[in-house]
Amino acid sequence: MSLTNYGELKSAIANWAERDDLTSRIPEFVALAQDRIAMDLRVRAMETSADVTISAQTAALPTGFLGVRRFVLDNDASRLTYLNPEQFWMRRIARTEGTPKAFTIEGENFVFGPYPASGSHTGKLFYWARFTDLSDDADTNWLFSNARGLLLYGSLMELAMYLEDDEAAARWGRLYEDSKARVMKSDKRDRFPVGASMRSEVPTP
Repeated sequence: MSLTNYGELKSAIANWAERDDLTSRIPEFVALAQDRIAMDLRVRAMETSADVTISAQTAALPTGFLGVRRFVLDNDASRLTYLNPEQFWMRRIARTEGTPKAFTIEGENFVFGPYPASGSHTGKLFYWARFTDLSDDADTNWLFSNARGLLLYGSLMELAMYLEDDEAAARWGRLYEDSKARVMKSDKRDRFPVGASMRSEVPTP
């Protein structure tokens, strides 16, 4: 059978597991697999951009945020420096008003220093985001065209762990890890083609 959307994925999981009594639980296994993929995978398809309005010391993280690739101010293209929370709060900039130069992340917010006393700045954020969670049977995403094994094997691993079948969980886990490694290797090869120089005049994120 084809494997092009959420509905077909659920059917494939039941078929591969040879279980017809877990239909109501399969969405749980897929949800857990999606969480695992979000934590494990970093590929170009997960990169996106957003404008962040900086009008106070804090601003909410975008929905699905996983990590920063690049963060600059729109007005002068100056790059915001990331500091971990301990470093950030030890610096004077954390308690200074002015044009933001650095940021940290606490909870679900960016925290900026210095922070604007009035007016606002626009931050141009380039970041990793998780794939939108599958909900309706017709839902699909990049994984269905490029990495079906991650969704299928990840879901089957979660199913096997639910059944406390350690042997099956280990088998599906090995297939998941192999699929993940091949996807990330392919992404790296596409990003840095053979013969292309990896050096650039553009600062790396």
